[in-house]
Amino acid sequence: MVSNIVDHNWVPLVEFSVQKGISLSTLRRYIKSNKIAWKLIEGRYLVMDDGTFVAPRNHAGATIESVPEVNQKDIESRMKFLESSLMAANEEIAELKTLLAFYEEKWSQLSQK
Repeated sequence: MVSNIVDHNWVPLVEFSVQKGISLSTLRRYIKSNKIAWKLIEGRYLVMDDGTFVAPRNHAGATIESVPEVNQKDIESRMKFLESSLMAANEEIAELKTLLAFYEEKWSQLSQK
């Protein structure tokens, strides 16, 4: 369990990520470039949370990693649209495969003559 390896201000990546509003991939890039204090214990990365880290912000003052709020209706509508688009694309792929098989057969017949 993670709690037994956390001491003082060292916290696991996921916890730090959630607290500071920064993605795990960005946090890993910071570790790789030594922009943040880190250590590896029992195969887990921990980062120092000394209260000085501030997540990067955009011109509007929001954290760069934050995602705009969307409501459930918008998500469901988008899902329906994507599902119907996917079905149409799959049908078109099936038709193209049939057409390709037809032309390959024709090509085979013509090249044998």
